[in-house]
Amino acid sequence: MNKKYVLLSVMIVMQIFSVLNAQESLTGLYVNNQVLKISKSTPLRKSTQFIYYESIRIPFVDDFSNYGGYPDTSLWIGRQAFVNEGFALNPPSLGVVSLDALDAQGKVYPHASSSAFDADTLLSRPIRLDSVLAPFLRPSELADSIYFSFFYQPGGGIGQPWESVGNAPETKDSLILEFGYQTGNIALLYYLTDLHTIADTVSMGDTIISFCNPNLFIIAEQNYYPGDIVTVPCDSVTTMEVVWETVWATPGMTLATFIDSFGVYFRQVMIPITDAKYLNKGFQFRFRNLASLEYQADAPSWASNVDVWNIDYVRLNRARTIADTVIDDVAIVENPGTILNDYTAMPWTHFSPNSQTNLKTGFNLKLTNLFNVTKNTTYEQQILDMSGNNIGAYSGGAYNINPFFQTGYQDYAPHAAPSLATIHFPTVQNDSLEITIHHIFKEAGSGDKNTKNDTAVYRQQFYNYFAYDDGIPESGYIVTSSASPYNTALAISFPLSHADTLRAIRMYFNHALADANDLDFTLTVWNDNGGVPGEEIYEESVSQEYSEQLYGLQHFHLEEPLLVSGTIYVGYKTSNRRFLNIGFDQNNDASQHVFYRTNGSWANSFIVGTPIVRPVVGAAFSCQGVVEANVPMPLTIYPNPAKDNIRLILPDDIDVNASQVAIYNIGGQLLSTVVAGSEISTSHLPSGFYILKLTTADNRQVVSKFVIAR
Repeated sequence: MNKKYVLLSVMIVMQIFSVLNAQESLTGLYVNNQVLKISKSTPLRKSTQFIYYESIRIPFVDDFSNYGGYPDTSLWIGRQAFVNEGFALNPPSLGVVSLDALDAQGKVYPHASSSAFDADTLLSRPIRLDSVLAPFLRPSELADSIYFSFFYQPGGGIGQPWESVGNAPETKDSLILEFGYQTGNIALLYYLTDLHTIADTVSMGDTIISFCNPNLFIIAEQNYYPGDIVTVPCDSVTTMEVVWETVWATPGMTLATFIDSFGVYFRQVMIPITDAKYLNKGFQFRFRNLASLEYQADAPSWASNVDVWNIDYVRLNRARTIADTVIDDVAIVENPGTILNDYTAMPWTHFSPNSQTNLKTGFNLKLTNLFNVTKNTTYEQQILDMSGNNIGAYSGGAYNINPFFQTGYQDYAPHAAPSLATIHFPTVQNDSLEITIHHIFKEAGSGDKNTKNDTAVYRQQFYNYFAYDDGIPESGYIVTSSASPYNTALAISFPLSHADTLRAIRMYFNHALADANDLDFTLTVWNDNGGVPGEEIYEESVSQEYSEQLYGLQHFHLEEPLLVSGTIYVGYKTSNRRFLNIGFDQNNDASQHVFYRTNGSWANSFIVGTPIVRPVVGAAFSCQGVVEANVPMPLTIYPNPAKDNIRLILPDDIDVNASQVAIYNIGGQLLSTVVAGSEISTSHLPSGFYILKLTTADNRQVVSKFVIAR
């Protein structure tokens, strides 16, 4: 008899979004890869008995401007919401937090359906509203005039469907705000469970005692036989009991309807604390959203992320009034991004011979004054190499900016449309380089009250690949054809500055229900034929190889390296009725380089954005032993995930100070070589996955992976 597993049976269904019934379509996302990547690199906090969160004090302020991924744990509990710079349109300041239909691991909730279901929760830490500390300690009173405020926006953008970002919530969906207070009682949070193999026959209705805790048991809901596996509780996890009450809610709508109704891109909500029960040492608030999947019955594999809500500038403090809607703050609204004309990343060997023609001449910045009086501000650029040395600078000087509600964004060109600073690129000994561009806009002098949203940072990479995308797919891109379903193709053009060797192609394919997107396809390269794909110069049948590496891209090595020159077209073709769902970046528009083929002819894409496809070129790479090795010498890296430093734990007979450490990125490129020492700095490395190779004094080697998560 085959073993049975007691699992929650679910059917995940998905949204399908078709553009004019045409041959190219956008879908939502089954997996938010950025959340999934961070989730896998950040261990969950576990407790076998009681979870307690220390209360924080007001003011509570988060504008989500200086970090990404999960919400800040000093202010928030949980990891379902997603902090990002890409899903909102014209937010109050740089960065928002988004609620959608994806869980903490970035997957569609298993209980998702076409009816409204509980999706994300953004939960605050407990907050001390019971007392006032200054000028002297006393109990809080309603007369202290405590107000809670936030900005919100329904997702999806405005304009044509192929120009929008994300998905708008429908009227049956909603965003909900709840206030909670601790009762002083202890409440069950969940059970820790484990798998248990049944030794004897168990009939439906019998009691199955937990093998790991005899005080806990389950009632069998079916017959089980020896060898069957059942999930049993092992320990209860408790926390402080909180009573929740809804204080505000709104139904879903498109952003166009939202703007028509309220006249703004983001609406601010002001809520006073008017009930003394919230003047509690364990006051909490939480945002929740109800979402509903959109799909067609014959295409469930297209169901994906939907019903996005964007939230910004959450504030809780006393001595406020209903009129306290302005914020004493000047801020950057959007990250201006790459310094390159066409790409987000490109190989150094293709950039450097014509560096000036590959560079933008300047930027367009959205700069705002959220206060109600004119502010004197400064703008500057600082460009740093990997060692933190300044290799370029620009100053726009000082200039006044009027309140946003009066005149909109800053229009002073040296601030709002600055030139790109002259960059003194370092001498590169290999074929790779990375620099960071810092845009700094702040109130002149020392009066700036929120410096977190004054700086936008972009990491410009010159590695061994070309990219039009930023690696974050907001949607899925599908080429379809009802007339010729067995002959579809996608090709993206990449003009080369010189002849080179194509060695691999990286792509991001969205995960889909029941592995519906796990399709074989033909990796294909075409030459140029007057501005469209021409003759096929390479093809190879490949299978999906989903990756958990940096950015989640799949890496397809060509069986034979291909000499290429001029303009090449890289992509895939299919030969079955099922259509590939490839990650689609909607914030970087390379549609002029995107071509799709149906019915035997090529057409240029009209959908704003770019599929995530990256050709890898250059010399063959050998990491000289950088592989996961089964060696008797153990190596532990901690903390892992790390931030600014790592330490190495080795056996006592190994002199760490006499060992050499080489750090590689996940693509195998050497980033640095140092003496091991007791502590190794990683402050110059961006978030991501890395390989560390340690070589001892007697030439023994060991390799391990580690993660940087900031």
